[in-house]
Amino acid sequence: MKRVNPTLRDAVLGAWELVSFVARDETTGEDRQPLGTTPRGLILYTADGHMSAQLAESDMSGYVAYGGRFSVDEETSTLHHDVTVSMMPELLAQAQFRHASVDGDLLTLSASRTDGTGVTTHSVLVWRRASTTPPNSNA
Repeated sequence: MKRVNPTLRDAVLGAWELVSFVARDETTGEDRQPLGTTPRGLILYTADGHMSAQLAESDMSGYVAYGGRFSVDEETSTLHHDVTVSMMPELLAQAQFRHASVDGDLLTLSASRTDGTGVTTHSVLVWRRASTTPPNSNA
């Protein structure tokens, strides 16, 4: 019997393709797209608690990848990424928290970060559930 209201953890399991990445400067209100208007990316969440993320500009420049374990705080709708491997050393320095919501085939992850100069940036990444049809399939 299928659950009507799955947990957030159950809802995020699987593969997701990046649709958009917008970062807003909380002081100026300016939006920017760090990976351009057509970013590429894949994030995976497995049933045994592993995650992996890869993001890049459409031409595959600006490539970022990280992975590790994940857990979910169902009360606050927060994903905790315990990063154990990363191209960005700063992701290894502290736990990575993402507010998460799933609406149909869209996963929205958001987080705020304050840099060394005191500028706070709020980033929102929207992911679409990856197709379950194998490539080159006639299905």
